[in-house]
Amino acid sequence: MEPSVDVVELISNLLDTGKYKEALSVPNEQKHKDSFKDNCWDLISVIVGKLQDDTIIVKPSLHGACEQLLALIVEASTPEEALLELIEQVEVAKNDAQFGVILVPLQQLLKKLSVKRGRSLEWCLNSISTYIENIPIPEHHLEDKERLLMDCDTNIRRIAKVYSMLPPFYRPFIKELEQSHSNMKAKQIINAFLVSLLGKPLINIDLDPDNNAMSEARQCCSMIIQDICTLEKNIFRVIEYINICHKENQKSVKKANASNDDEIAPYEHREKINMTTLAGLAYTLFSGHFEVPDANIPQVYSAEYTVHTVMLSVVHLLSFTEYGLLAKGIALCNAILKHLPDNATQTLLACSVHFDLCKNLMNVAIYSQYEPLRKEAVKLIGLHINKFVYSGRIMLIKYLIETANHSGMIGYAITLYKNSIDLSLKDATLDKCFTGAQFMNMIKKICNLPHGAESDIVELADQIITSLNFLRYLALRDSENKTGIRDCFQMIESDYLEKLRTGLNMSKAHYEEKMKEIEEGKGLGNDTNISVNVGGNVLDNIPVENKKEIINSALNAFHLIEGLVARLSECININKMQALTMDCE
Repeated sequence: MEPSVDVVELISNLLDTGKYKEALSVPNEQKHKDSFKDNCWDLISVIVGKLQDDTIIVKPSLHGACEQLLALIVEASTPEEALLELIEQVEVAKNDAQFGVILVPLQQLLKKLSVKRGRSLEWCLNSISTYIENIPIPEHHLEDKERLLMDCDTNIRRIAKVYSMLPPFYRPFIKELEQSHSNMKAKQIINAFLVSLLGKPLINIDLDPDNNAMSEARQCCSMIIQDICTLEKNIFRVIEYINICHKENQKSVKKANASNDDEIAPYEHREKINMTTLAGLAYTLFSGHFEVPDANIPQVYSAEYTVHTVMLSVVHLLSFTEYGLLAKGIALCNAILKHLPDNATQTLLACSVHFDLCKNLMNVAIYSQYEPLRKEAVKLIGLHINKFVYSGRIMLIKYLIETANHSGMIGYAITLYKNSIDLSLKDATLDKCFTGAQFMNMIKKICNLPHGAESDIVELADQIITSLNFLRYLALRDSENKTGIRDCFQMIESDYLEKLRTGLNMSKAHYEEKMKEIEEGKGLGNDTNISVNVGGNVLDNIPVENKKEIINSALNAFHLIEGLVARLSECININKMQALTMDCE
């Protein structure tokens, strides 16, 4: 009687020693057939484990032998058992060669399970998307045309390569579904998988058509969109989940996984269908960066619904710091604002997403490390605000002033307010939101020194300069007192200008003293250590010349503000004189 042979060890040794033909002949040998069939589970992990990323190049015969052995296992094994082991191998795959070689036998087994495929298909797709999500994303801090270099990055190329493996795997199942319209669950399973692919890592990659029109990543994304549209004729059925996810996040709802996976609908798996993956879908559909069939985006939905839903995705994308996500948020925002009608009613602002958009655009404009995105964010703030009627604009401008905590941004908000008043003054009748209590309230906000005369003038310089220019403009432009600016003069002079003059005198004296100390310290040698506080920042261990330059810049700002204060006072007096003249007449 022949001793029993460990088929797993036998095939493993034959593959290791390069005896590929012998390894392939084992399953067909009568003495090994039963053992081969009984050990398919263990053989799968051994065979897959032989592959490295470069195996197909340095040992193409080994790669081919592994593919053929897996095909033989599919024929010999019990489909359910082999499928579970292949799914596990996807989850533990150590490289893309192992991941790729598993897809073909996985597809073949799923085809065998045509009747019981539902849950098995979902498990397979979930394991695939989990593998893809774990691919690391590089962040090189490149801007503009430099982003073209991203396609040379190892991980970017890896992502494109892995994504290119997917359509040959799932498209046969889509073709089956096109012929049979009854299996709605299977359609949703595949579509939910495709939507999840638009999240991490693809959402982190630059897909801008101007810079990367022919990139592999864009081509992969285009294929995914086509397949989503093939499965779902009305794409708003998926877009609606943006609202659902947003509401869940607001209420901090965490959907618990049911003990029976059948109880959870494909679009309810939040680890796959969440705000990030849905934001990726919204970007591909509405940014204009990809071709989308018109039939898949029905026009029966109101512009308000479309704007508010997609805007939630914009807000989510703008909450990140990575270039790829921010750039997509900016592009999507630009596109969706075109759907918002001009002179939109302020009632739309009952939806808080508009204020959230302002907040996130403001954060990008102030804090993003990418200058082009900062500039675009500033433009979009103005574009968004100016889409509304005057009363709506004032609500958003007021929100900016109250929440910005940044002198330059507050100054920009004041400029937007000034431009709106200027437009309204050209109309036959001044809009009532620029008069009375609303106007007085805005003037108080614009003339705000948070700490009175002790406020940091340097830190507030942009805001102060813009405020003074605005008040001077209004004193000259509104000679007929349509806004009621004359009723504000006393408050402006006593609560703002007087404190500002005091603050300027204190600040000038402080900085001039610091300059004197530096100049005197310079003559005493290099050991003199003088720290200077500018705009709340201590300038220590900085070369003397740089300190002098910074202090001179501050002193110049003080002189500019002094000149504007004097000019504003003069304009206020002129306006008062005009009022007296009109009274005499």
